[in-house]
Parts: sequence; C-alpha cells; structure tokens
Amino acid sequence: MALKLMFTGGGGAGNEAIYRQWRDRYDMTFADADSSAIDPLIPEDRRCEIPLANAPGYSEALGVLCCEHKIDLLIPGVDEELPHMPAVADAAPETDILVPENTFVAQSMDKLESAHALQRLGVAAPITATMAEVEDFTFPCFAKPRQGRGSRGVRVLENREEAEAYRVLSGFPARDILLQELLQGQEFTVMMAADRTGNLHAIVPVEVDIKRGITIRARVVMNKDVLAGCRAIHDVLKPSGCYNIQLMLMDGRRAMPFEINPRVSTTFCLGIAAGIDPVNIYYLSRAPEQLLTAQDGIELNRHWKNVIH
Repeated sequence: MALKLMFTGGGGAGNEAIYRQWRDRYDMTFADADSSAIDPLIPEDRRCEIPLANAPGYSEALGVLCCEHKIDLLIPGVDEELPHMPAVADAAPETDILVPENTFVAQSMDKLESAHALQRLGVAAPITATMAEVEDFTFPCFAKPRQGRGSRGVRVLENREEAEAYRVLSGFPARDILLQELLQGQEFTVMMAADRTGNLHAIVPVEVDIKRGITIRARVVMNKDVLAGCRAIHDVLKPSGCYNIQLMLMDGRRAMPFEINPRVSTTFCLGIAAGIDPVNIYYLSRAPEQLLTAQDGIELNRHWKNVIH
C-alpha cells in the first residue's frame, strides 16, 4: 500500500509538479489555508483547507486532519507552521513529520543565529549583524528581516542613510533587521536529503537563473565545490529530514551559505525530477557508503497558467 503524504502550503508553485511525478507512487493530499489556490491539476478530493498557522487551534486542526486521512508523513512547506510541528505531532501521534529537529528549526529561522552558528562551527558564512550595529558595518550590503522567507524585504543598501530609511519604512526594531555582507557570484538553492537519524543521503544543487521571490528558472548543476560546501554544513549541524541551503558560489569555487531553510523548498519538485526521493530517504536506517547522484542538467521553467471558470 502506498504511503499517505500530506503537503501543507498546497497552493505553492511546485506542488502540481510533485503531484504529476508522484501520483503513481504515493497517496497524496495537499492542504492550504486557501484551498482554491491549489492547482486544479490536483483533484478536488486531494485538496483540503486548514487554518492559517497563526490562527487559534491550528495545531489541533491539522493533527485531526492527519488522523482522519490516516497520513503517514506530513510535509510542511510554510515557515510559519514549523514552530507548531511538535504540537501537531502530539495531536497526530501516528503521523511522521518531514522536518528537522526543533533546535535546528529555531536556529535556522533566526537568520542572525544561523550565520553565527556556522561561524562558531568553523564554516564560512557572510558577516552578519543587526541594524543596531549599523555604524560599524561596511556598505554596500544586504538588508533583510531577521526572520522571513521568499526574499521578502531583501534590499541592497548603499550607505547609512539608506539603512536608516530601510529601518523606518520596514517598521521593525533595529534588532530585528539584519545587515549582511554583499555576496557576488552565482546563486544556488540546494536540496539536502537525510534520513530520520541525520545520515545524509543526497545533495541536489540547483543553479538559479531567474528568481522573483521563488525560483522561476533553474537547473541541476552537480558542482563539486557546492557539494563539498553543503556536505561540510551538514556534517557540523547534522539535521534529520529534508531542508534547503541557499548559497552563493563566489569566484567560481567558494560556496558561501547565506540562508538555511528548515523545510522543503519550491524546487523540491526539481529534486524529484533529478531522481532523488526524500520520502524514501527519510525512512532509510543506515548511512550510505556514498551519496546518491542527482541527474545533472535537469531544468525547471515556471510559467503563468490562466484558469478561467
């Protein structure tokens, strides 16, 4: 019998591709706070509605839904949901959740702590500080919220005057705004697939061509420097499950991570197309002799689709 999976953030860009590729392998349900946002390719009986993550009773409602559908594995795809996963696990004890440990989630969602943790562990990471330390920071630099997703609020600041304007317009206190070293190079978004005990089985580096909040056009590039850099990050952090590393390949050879997302990303579907199955990997029980190799050169192109009722 096929495993029963539930994806949250069901209206996300990659889910119709996940459904197309896996509909003969897994029994899938897609959940979203707005079920009408879920791609119509996904059958109506495979869609369901859940509360927003910040709504009262969110954890209990999602847990009940998992129990009703007899879900084997829940795959959360929205950052705001991740802190609620322990409560969801309590509400649905028979359902596994494809998300790393709570400590890793909390550290990764705090972008300042994430960068500093990598530096403490001897992994190269960009110079990162809060807006409270603006007087000592070098410009130009990146600015972004200390917590957030999808490139929301990310700007390049040229000087302290622009930094002050960013602070005022953002409405955030200085301690919740990050300044980060301006990285120049080729951006990669990387799928990391480990089992339940943290043994790494696969790395899928995706070279980003066009990005507008989410990746629009990209391809799998099995770059040895990206692979080595991501392997080094996993070896010091050792999270379980599936997560995503965003990095810049600088000078064509130096991988510099600028963000870690403790969940599946919208390019999860491209990892599947490249031959990697993070669900199967999650249930493996021993470390591999060598990592699985994703198919090099597989491309993703996203297009608008007009649905008229």
